[in-house]
Amino acid sequence: MKSLFRYGVLLGLLLILCTACGKQIPKIDPALLQSKSSLLVVTDPALSADARQRLQNALSEWRNTKQLAFEWLPDVTVLTSEQLDKIRSSSYDYIFVAGHNLVQTTLPLAEDIPERKWLLLDDRILRNTLTVKGSHIVLKAVQEDRLRSEWEEWVRQQIVTGRPIEWVTTSAYPIPSDWAPAEEAETVHLADAEGWVQQFQFAVKAHKPAWVVGFAPLDAAQLQRLRATHASVVDMNNTTVDLQWNEVLLSLQHTFSTGAWSPGLKSYEEREFRILKNL
Repeated sequence: MKSLFRYGVLLGLLLILCTACGKQIPKIDPALLQSKSSLLVVTDPALSADARQRLQNALSEWRNTKQLAFEWLPDVTVLTSEQLDKIRSSSYDYIFVAGHNLVQTTLPLAEDIPERKWLLLDDRILRNTLTVKGSHIVLKAVQEDRLRSEWEEWVRQQIVTGRPIEWVTTSAYPIPSDWAPAEEAETVHLADAEGWVQQFQFAVKAHKPAWVVGFAPLDAAQLQRLRATHASVVDMNNTTVDLQWNEVLLSLQHTFSTGAWSPGLKSYEEREFRILKNL
């Protein structure tokens, strides 16, 4: 009886094995394999801890639910030649770069690698004019005209209430004519002109302005000249951009999911940022 029982067990195992061998091993759908996108993320050291966490959460979700493979290079100030060689040789669908200084150094490098699609996110107001070359680059930024529109109401209030402004700028950043009309030219000082400091100090004493306003990007020494007057100082170039990362990442997800591509210099959508005047 024991022999018969062992024989029955052995026969049952053989039948199970034979049945299993008759089934095909599941194969990955080629369409699914082709649909998987790959992303290289490059961020600069100034990226906030909150932004890093939101980005990490989004990347992990996209990997699990959107069939997106990614690599992340954090704390990069400029892409090295080795990193650029890897970008050229790897089959990334998109290169995503975030951070003002990193975007500025990456833009000319990206122009030389047209076989990749580059998404560059600047997180400061662009005070200089940039030209984006090639159909493979998207650069999103808050542009100069938005700075002016954000400060328009404040300047108007000063004019209406009779609170005079002494302006300091440079020749590359002229004061809007409706903020400082031609007849008020003596209230505008160019910090890149020879002998401007003495003229500026004399004008402040004579005009006794309610505000001394720096319009152009000024260096630390120039800003110190403004503060040394003991007048109330406003540095308009210190206006900052607070990216709303959840909204920005939703837009990126749409790009990755749909393949929609519109190259060039683009403005953020209103939901994607806030302006902080730091007044």
